[in-house]
Formats: sequence, structure tokens, C-alpha cells
Amino acid sequence: MIRDRGNIKWTAMMLPEHLRLLREWQEGEGRGEPSEPDAQQLEEWDRLLHEALESGMGLAIRCRTAGGEMDCAGRVHHFDPLTGTIRMVGGDGEPHIIRTADVRDISVTG
Repeated sequence: MIRDRGNIKWTAMMLPEHLRLLREWQEGEGRGEPSEPDAQQLEEWDRLLHEALESGMGLAIRCRTAGGEMDCAGRVHHFDPLTGTIRMVGGDGEPHIIRTADVRDISVTG
């Protein structure tokens, strides 16, 4: 007995163009844009940013750029939630300005 859960019986009635589009859609589902962070994740990032400002601890921020993703590590110099920017100074003294909308992950560095 074939356990197809209904897939085989419906594909016989579909046009080849529809089948091709369905296959493309199924393949593309796994590699789409990463979802937006939830409220709990945003609160955690906000806490980490404020702690880094107060104590001077180092952070590693993964952010989206035009060419993919980039990692910035260093100390947070200024965080402005109104304009949505994070200014940080890297370990080599190079300044980085990161938009909060582009942030994908924030973690504490040692």
C-alpha cells in the first residue's frame, strides 16, 4: 500500500506549469529571507546593547549587508534607538555604523 497522503492523486490533474511552479516554491521555502526577530529576541539584544554601553564589554554583531552578512566585533560607542543606529569601534580602532534593522544576531565577546 502506498502512503502518499494525497499527493499522487492530485498531481495527475495538474498542468505541467503548475507542477513546475509548485516544485520551485517547495525548493525556495528553505532558503528564503530570515524571519524578523521576535519581541523576546529584541529585548535580549536591547539589554545586551545597554549593558555593553554601561560596562564597556565587547560585542559581536552579525548584520546583513548588500553582499551578504558581515560580523563586526568591538565595543559599543553609541546606541540611538530613535535613528536606529549602533556605533561601535572595532578591535583595530575602525568605526562601524550599523542599522538596527540589519542586525541578525548579537553576542558577547570574551
